[in-house]
Amino acid sequence: MSSDVIKPAREPLVAAEEAAEEQGPEGLPILSLRDAEVRAADGRRLLLVAALDVLAGQRIAVTGPSGSGKSLLLSTLTGRWPAGLRFTGERTTTVDRIGFVPQRGLDALHPLIPLVRQLRLVTGAAPDRIAGVLESVGLDDPALHRCRPAELSGGQAQRASVALAALTNAPLVLADEPTSALDRESRDQTLRLLEEIVGPRQTLVVATHDSAVVRALGARHLAVSDGVVTELSPRAERESGRR
Repeated sequence: MSSDVIKPAREPLVAAEEAAEEQGPEGLPILSLRDAEVRAADGRRLLLVAALDVLAGQRIAVTGPSGSGKSLLLSTLTGRWPAGLRFTGERTTTVDRIGFVPQRGLDALHPLIPLVRQLRLVTGAAPDRIAGVLESVGLDDPALHRCRPAELSGGQAQRASVALAALTNAPLVLADEPTSALDRESRDQTLRLLEEIVGPRQTLVVATHDSAVVRALGARHLAVSDGVVTELSPRAERESGRR
């Protein structure tokens, strides 16, 4: 990809500045990385983020091929890394809770605890709040509320994981390839749910290999290649698309 399209993350982040202008006081950094590196036990560098500011209320898409480091970037945003990896650099955040939507909905849920009971135990949310969120994600059937997650379809389990993330009321919600295991219709539905459930003041970061997801979110765009995180300027992306 040409150098006039990709900008190193250490340079001023065009999308961050544009988003801050659009959002005013709400467009404040909630999480920042500086000179962030993650290395394997043998010293191999797996991830490099020279500088990154995540702003309140942003929608951010993270793209890159399998194994490029997308999931590791999400781990770095959470401040938790797989065993054996070493983080160096600076990570600062004002966030006290982070919601997470995994690739497979069942990965966010205990397979054997009935759905509503589980959401109540994990989040402490009131029954009316749980019922309202489940209705908003299309799981308003009382029979589903009594189901164990293992009894749900893949699409239903994914919607349940979106509901779980929403019920945390987290300022930052991360989604790791949340649509890759879904058909096109379920993918589009999950994206709509994420946009509807995650409030305008909450930040949503979605890792994906699907360009349709990036277009649907209308998001700030980070690209990961061989562990190096760069930012694709929306302005340059639009200009590139017109050529």
